[in-house]
Amino acid sequence: MNNIIYFDNFATTSLNEEVFDEMKNFLLNNYSNPSSLYEFAQKSRVAVEKSRENISNYINAEKNELFFTTGGTEADNWALMGLTLFKGRKNGHIIITAFEHSAILETAKFLENRGFDVTFINPDRDGFIDEKNIIDSIRDDTILVSVMYINNEVGTIQDIKKICNSVKEKNPKIVFHTDAVQALSELVIDVKDLNVDLLSISGHKVHAPKGIGALYIKSGTDIENFVFGGSQERSRRAGTENVAGIVGFSKAIDILRESREKNVFKRLALRDYFLKNIKENFKDYEINGSLDNRYSGNVNISFSGLDKEMLIMTMDFKGICISGGSACSSGSIENSHVLTAMGIDDELKNSAIRISFGENNTFEEIDEFIIALKEIIN
Repeated sequence: MNNIIYFDNFATTSLNEEVFDEMKNFLLNNYSNPSSLYEFAQKSRVAVEKSRENISNYINAEKNELFFTTGGTEADNWALMGLTLFKGRKNGHIIITAFEHSAILETAKFLENRGFDVTFINPDRDGFIDEKNIIDSIRDDTILVSVMYINNEVGTIQDIKKICNSVKEKNPKIVFHTDAVQALSELVIDVKDLNVDLLSISGHKVHAPKGIGALYIKSGTDIENFVFGGSQERSRRAGTENVAGIVGFSKAIDILRESREKNVFKRLALRDYFLKNIKENFKDYEINGSLDNRYSGNVNISFSGLDKEMLIMTMDFKGICISGGSACSSGSIENSHVLTAMGIDDELKNSAIRISFGENNTFEEIDEFIIALKEIIN
């Protein structure tokens, strides 16, 4: 694996060794169930609650507003289902963007098939949502608005604070959710400043393990429980806590607290170097989405006339990992719903690949990618 060039950090990031070291103690030694009453178990309970406080502080939430989940997908599902079917509602209006992660899109479509009205707001060709389109779509029966903070395919960053405040001005009773899974490593997240009611985050996008995430639920938000069967998470989300994952997530946040700005700078430098080399060596390409107000390490690029699946597989043979979009839908032969929502034409969609740099990538790896791409195109 040492020879692998990994340019798919939006799919997942590597596990930080310091994070793993922090987790090992709770996998091998302090393996107790934090819900048990004896002293041995209280070491796990203390670790969970300290981690909750640490992660809450990082997003400026209260400790009792953060609930651990298995990841961003569960958090997204909880946000939508907990406000609708699980509350006993049989109808109502939901507004989401048309280029959300599939965890939001598919849940919204599920609700649509069960009597709820869903309005899908398209982004513009640059990958941004016009808040006016959201405000104009609000109805008297609108329950929820969900807008992704950073898009997981093209990396564009939405002005969540502005959009949320506009929604609240129109109707303060509407619950506002944002999927901030990709934003956690890029932006300073302050839930109080954003004014959101619900916010989803995930550990494996910030060098923590897979299988751990959280949903921020603003105090007073009327949302039903999602998983039943125990009193864990203050009786809001049943299931024995993933102690090692939670501790690992918290350690990753500690590292992020010290390194976020440096990481953003490094990813920007990598992206600029990549684009400079693309411009110098290739003619028939197009960047999908605006390069302004975009995740520092993201490039979504189309090469006219090339088939993206062929390109991805050929790069794989050369030990270079890239993707055609979201890892959650990469097995599908259909074109990206994100690029479709943006109005990108079929030829560009057919050849679109996503490259997502991490701070551990190098300029030399980009050089190898350019050489490999030249060979493929020639």
